[in-house]
Amino acid sequence: MKRHCGKWMLLVTLLVALLAMGGCGSGSNQDLPPTRTPKPTFTTIPATPIVVDTPTPLWTATPLPTATPTATPSPIPTATPNPYLNPLTGEMVADPAVLQRRPLLVRIGNDYEVRPQSGLSLADMVWEEAMDGWTITRLTAVVWSRDPEVLKPIRSARLFTIDLGYMLDGALVHSGANDQVRWLLSQSTLVDLDEYFHSAPYSWLKPEGKWIDYPWMGRVATSAKKVRDYLKKIGKEKAVQLPGFVFSEQVPAGDAATYVEIPYPKRALVEYRYDAATHHYKRWARGEPHTDAVTGEQLAAANVIVVYATYQETSVKDVNGQPTFNIVSTGEGRAQIIRDGVVVEGKWIRPTREAFLQLVRLDGSPIPLRVGQSWVEVVPPDYHVTFKVE
Repeated sequence: MKRHCGKWMLLVTLLVALLAMGGCGSGSNQDLPPTRTPKPTFTTIPATPIVVDTPTPLWTATPLPTATPTATPSPIPTATPNPYLNPLTGEMVADPAVLQRRPLLVRIGNDYEVRPQSGLSLADMVWEEAMDGWTITRLTAVVWSRDPEVLKPIRSARLFTIDLGYMLDGALVHSGANDQVRWLLSQSTLVDLDEYFHSAPYSWLKPEGKWIDYPWMGRVATSAKKVRDYLKKIGKEKAVQLPGFVFSEQVPAGDAATYVEIPYPKRALVEYRYDAATHHYKRWARGEPHTDAVTGEQLAAANVIVVYATYQETSVKDVNGQPTFNIVSTGEGRAQIIRDGVVVEGKWIRPTREAFLQLVRLDGSPIPLRVGQSWVEVVPPDYHVTFKVE
């Protein structure tokens, strides 16, 4: 019995010793704190850029002769602009206050179904460019010295609208744009009155009465007064100083041209015919007299200015899947000025986006316009504009 008790005592002693050794260990078998998984690093992906093809120069201007250096002349005082002189038309205004405000750059649709449009005859100048898919053109009426009671149909903006906005420091009056153009506008310093975000000065023509069959693309309208009142309300009206064009009653030397054809797409083919009695070029669209719905009279221009500029197809698509255009309107290119029955060959110059359009001969001397409204036709460099005598 004593022998068995001795064995049990030996076993207990050994067990106690082992437990004591476990308690005094280094702790290498204890649980380690979990390792924190580092945050993944994300690469910032910039917004998808508007991709354009690299333009191929299609016309090269004759370089101007290098001027011989001369002694620095004494500074000549800059003449104070005549506050009554409209720099866009050369006309004298009765109230100079009308020139102390922003030009309105009004996007006007030119679909065959919405002609005649309203308000074009009272614009100071009108710009016309080809639209996506080469099926139609669109107009930008520059409304400054006069206030049309109706401006319609209001349509969407394009990249070229932004360029005109910078050149004229005007308020953009339009209804919509694609997402890329809207993003560029949101990042710009321009006053953008997109009807989608500034509905107050716009109205929609309801499909009833005389408008019951009027197409959807012609239903947004406004007036110069509504837009100007709204500009004042949001604190965006301001005086704008524009360099303007050169004007002269003297007819510059050129080739006879009493008929002009701008080969825009078939739905928007443009013709001008010179009226010697009024010294204006009356406008035809798609073979019909192009009139103003407000006055009922045929549209007529004192000057028709053809600006040849590269149309670059971009990665941006319209609702029909057609690529939209980036019109290269800075730098210089070929230009033709038609007035008083003649066409004058020259070039346009615009060194920066904010610079005003200059019209000069190949030797650099300015080409004067006739006093009155001008229509600017922006065409690709390979267009063949027809001039002849009728």
